Amino acid sequence: MCTVSFLPNRHGFYLAMNRDEKRDRFAALPPEIVEFENHRVLFPREPTGGTWISANDAGVCLALINWHRIKREPNNGVRSRGEVIRKLAGISTSDEISTAVKKLPLRKLRPFRLIAIVSAENRVIEWRWNLNRLSVRKHSWESRHWFSSSFDEPRAEVERAKVCASFVAGGGDPGSARVRTGVNAAGYSLKWLRRLHRSHEPERGPFSICMHRPTNATVSYTEVAVSGRSVVMCYKDGPPCSRRSATTKICKLSRVRTTNR
Repeated sequence: MCTVSFLPNRHGFYLAMNRDEKRDRFAALPPEIVEFENHRVLFPREPTGGTWISANDAGVCLALINWHRIKREPNNGVRSRGEVIRKLAGISTSDEISTAVKKLPLRKLRPFRLIAIVSAENRVIEWRWNLNRLSVRKHSWESRHWFSSSFDEPRAEVERAKVCASFVAGGGDPGSARVRTGVNAAGYSLKWLRRLHRSHEPERGPFSICMHRPTNATVSYTEVAVSGRSVVMCYKDGPPCSRRSATTKICKLSRVRTTNR
């Protein structure tokens, strides 16, 4: 179960992701900067090395969510979907990503949806693997959300889409129209996006964006801010509604530094 939000702005974009997992799943590790052959890449990771979101110094972000509507399992053994982004994270163009996705051991991967945001091309691309076919969807460069749920994916999509629509109908942050940096044309800022991902509407439970169930919950929140100068990844271990501090990593073409928020 996850919620991913894409929000373009005047200088780049924001990408936010709630990761929903079983409460007893092992804790993930906060983002680190990893040197790939051609790029530096930021990503949190599981102890086994897999990840669900990444951003590199070319301004390319990847996010992977499970596709629970597809109930089938691979027939020839199962590989972790956490490998997918690790194999693609150092790539800088949509064409290269498309080629690399096709070379993945797809027949051994459970169904997934892979989202790529390529800032240099203003492209939002989604690959969907259903165990039989890899399909591609190209989306316009505008705000968009993706949802997954092992509890009831069709209903979760409907309920969470309603919440997103209500946040949009409520308008952007007060006074944000007077602030140019970090605000999109409609006045929605990173502060607005954080409020959305902390939301318990329509009620705290399996369908709220910040999800809470007896056995499952939103276990982490990751956000990425990409501009012409830097890629910033902020990671909170725990649900967005918690008061835990977040770790922030900043990756620039010239240097890398770490701060805390």
